[in-house]
Amino acid sequence: MAKIFSETTQKNQKCSICGSSLDFITQIGFSQRESLCPTCGSSKRNSDLAKIILDTFLPGSTVSLKTVASKLSSLSIFEAQASGPVHNFLKDLPHYNCSEYFDDIPNGKRNKDGILCENLQNLSFPEETFDLVITQDVLEHVTYPEKAFSEINRVLKPGGYHIFTIPYHETKQTLRRIVVENGEKTHKYPQVYHGDPLREQGALVFTDFGSDMNTMIENLGFSLETIPCETWYSPREIPYIADEKEYQTYLNYNIEGNMLKYFKYNSWVFRARKK
Repeated sequence: MAKIFSETTQKNQKCSICGSSLDFITQIGFSQRESLCPTCGSSKRNSDLAKIILDTFLPGSTVSLKTVASKLSSLSIFEAQASGPVHNFLKDLPHYNCSEYFDDIPNGKRNKDGILCENLQNLSFPEETFDLVITQDVLEHVTYPEKAFSEINRVLKPGGYHIFTIPYHETKQTLRRIVVENGEKTHKYPQVYHGDPLREQGALVFTDFGSDMNTMIENLGFSLETIPCETWYSPREIPYIADEKEYQTYLNYNIEGNMLKYFKYNSWVFRARKK
């Protein structure tokens, strides 16, 4: 039997991926950040990231990535995923590169499907290769995020941009859930996983980024803009799993298979420019 559920919509939201003006749709009680465009299936998060890319490289444009992707053809772009709505409209550009991270493929090599394996902490690209690096909800899963930001800075051309999304714990301090020393993982807080299309168990979260991350990123050679695209939730509604009580709440949602009812974040996009 088909699952029947109620829907809620976000009014007057143009999709920056496909240009549709139809309302984004989600199930009632689920994360608005992951609401979907009914035309192309992009999430609100995908659309907001695309909007900031367009604002950055085609300022004043009110069009969609679908209609103007060809105007980005002169840019050297690296996206740290090889699927998804943004990838689909950029993949045919002449200087576009994409990758995934595979546990069993050497860094800088390709798997049997021809997909490049890249570790954000040790990129195989030469210095000053790209005008734009795109990451979407991946940096929280990196063992050493400072290394990832440093590597992204290294491969960007001077003045190049890293435009990215993360689950952002606004008003909170950054939480290092796992500390790795001498190859040994120390779990400072309970283990948390996010959904991952490549790994059945999900992707382990190493860092919950908070408002103090700006200083860390700017110290690595960037100027950083934090851009609030859409706000639905107060800071107290944003999940922050720092104690056993909140961890049990997370586990309950996980057991029910309703993680998007729990992982509610406002839509922020971050634009870091190499100095």
